[in-house]
Amino acid sequence: MTLDVQTLSVVTVFVTALLGALLVFAGLQNRAVRAPMIWGAAYIVGAVGLALITTHGAAPDWLSITIANGLVLLGSALTWAGARMFDGRPVRPGLVLAAPALWLIACMVPAFERDINLRVVLVSALMAMLAAVTAEEFWRGRSEPLMSRWPTVCALLAYAAALLARIPATMLSPILQGQSIMSGVSFALLAFGTLLFTVVLAFLLLNMTKERTELQHKIASLIDPLSGVPNRRAFLEGANRLLMQQSLDYEPLAVLLFDLDRFKTINDQLGHGTGDMVLQIFASTASHTLGSDTMFGRIGGEEFAAVLPVGDLGEAVAIADRVRRNFAKAAAAHGTDDLLPSVSVGVTLGCDPSLPVAGLLAAADQALYRAKANGRNRVESSEPEMSETAAQKKADARPSDRRGWRQTAVRA
Repeated sequence: MTLDVQTLSVVTVFVTALLGALLVFAGLQNRAVRAPMIWGAAYIVGAVGLALITTHGAAPDWLSITIANGLVLLGSALTWAGARMFDGRPVRPGLVLAAPALWLIACMVPAFERDINLRVVLVSALMAMLAAVTAEEFWRGRSEPLMSRWPTVCALLAYAAALLARIPATMLSPILQGQSIMSGVSFALLAFGTLLFTVVLAFLLLNMTKERTELQHKIASLIDPLSGVPNRRAFLEGANRLLMQQSLDYEPLAVLLFDLDRFKTINDQLGHGTGDMVLQIFASTASHTLGSDTMFGRIGGEEFAAVLPVGDLGEAVAIADRVRRNFAKAAAAHGTDDLLPSVSVGVTLGCDPSLPVAGLLAAADQALYRAKANGRNRVESSEPEMSETAAQKKADARPSDRRGWRQTAVRA
């Protein structure tokens, strides 16, 4: 079976232009992610360059070779720029124009302009470089959980490898003077590979944009917009995961319930702007004090909660008091002599994996109530109720078993 190179090239042009329009449309639909519009422009510019290449022999060389390949290179450079923009990195126009400019400058050298093999080698090297650096840009953003990012990197690297393989192939089997570059099996395979790569890359870019939008919506549904910490739904989900893990690790979990003191008075006397600032300061201070191993979130109004593994109740109380002191110091500048921001904390320790999060929060809430009743700006603790099964196991356990469990928890 033979491939009609001319027909394949025309199909590639129309498909590339259509995909470019689709990417632009996707960008217009979601202005929060601007990269698809750049990718769409890249595809359209590349389609114009490919269309000019198909006119080789009928149009002058300066148009069908020099300008055409310059536009194809510009399209690849714009794809790289879109990858940088997608991950929030700055785009420098000078770097975008570097590869097309180098090509145009080389074409001004008569010896280069007359040698078709040198032109093939240079344009292949530049295209491979642009594909590789675009893959590197997507790789740099790999911490973001987007499934389409990995196949995009692989597709770009595979395309770069195919372009680089064209260089030794051209050197070993040079194109004869007067022979059309669009003739032969090698160009047919390259044209087919370009068409396949164009379709696959456009699909991956569109899917990655869709995944980014879905991820942003998911984060927005789980993060409290004012404090920047997980909201009640996210906190409860995370706390339940920690409780499930506790059943495997046999490690005590501390539940800390925070309530900002006299918060309504702060809003009424100092203004809601100050109240919002106090909430943000507490969220930031508590997050830094508690560390990354803690599930911390805002569960409503001026109430926050945290779940974290500890050795014993004394350690949990010490951590809560550290949060209390750090917050009082950080928020002092936003109060008055008569009204200084502070926080009361209720602490409980969960040693029973069968006890739900709601039960632990209820026990912590009882301790918090005592902290409020005893003058605020303090830490109180209480023990949660145990299930009948857990209570019976505790009563039946030998002293050596209980000591061993406590030692294991402390070491963890």
